[in-house]
Amino acid sequence: LTSDTLATFSTDEIKAISAKALAGLDVTKLSTGNVAALSKAQATALSSAQFAALSTDQIKALGSDQVAGLSSAQIATLSSDELALFSTDEIKAISANAMAGLSAATLTALSTENVAALTKTQIATLSSTQLGALTSDALSTFSTDEIKAISAKALAGIDVTKLSTGNVAALSKAQATALSAAQFAALSTDQLKALGSDQVAGLSSAQIGTLSSDELALFSTDEIKAIAANAVAGLSTAALAGLSSAQAGALSAQQLKVMNDAQVEAIIKAYKAV
Repeated sequence: LTSDTLATFSTDEIKAISAKALAGLDVTKLSTGNVAALSKAQATALSSAQFAALSTDQIKALGSDQVAGLSSAQIATLSSDELALFSTDEIKAISANAMAGLSAATLTALSTENVAALTKTQIATLSSTQLGALTSDALSTFSTDEIKAISAKALAGIDVTKLSTGNVAALSKAQATALSAAQFAALSTDQLKALGSDQVAGLSSAQIGTLSSDELALFSTDEIKAIAANAVAGLSTAALAGLSSAQAGALSAQQLKVMNDAQVEAIIKAYKAV
């Protein structure tokens, strides 16, 4: 059939085409009206090669229901410019399974409006490469619940300097724990200030060991108290020397018990403000 012939098909007639018949179709013959008339099942049935052959206008004609049926292989054929054609509703419609098809390049180019449209379920599927491709502006659109949805594995791929203070404050205890020592060391003063007691309680000795005296001095007395006993070993004497009397006095008996002599001496000096 020619494109002119296909253009005469009504919505119901387009929907009547079998998936098997669609397999033999040159999709460039489909009008935008034909594409808009495809059912979710028909959109799913298009091969990745057929989907890749769709024009800009044809992609614009897709609706949320059709997008919801797309596979990761189909999604993977989209260029940055093509994905940018999706409305926020269509972005939300991409299935969790299909999210794997989004390349780092397409995610980097995604508008902040479209990134903001991503759901918590979609964000939870992002790989470390995909998460690492998002810009700081994109990450700043994530809500607290969306930040908490990021997997520990995905966090490994993120440049922490892209995280806003709001993003850092939203991290769960488990997520704070999952940051590598190198990532934790890269946190800025403002980012460290954004940490709360619950997050500090999850820090390892390796993470704590990256703190300078000025950085440790940013911790509130509650955050000082929250440092886990098994993380106390990471506190350098230089960092401890920067504590105020109030911070030094906030250390618990359990924390002091696991400190070595040099650490205890540094604490005493800090407490006495020597």
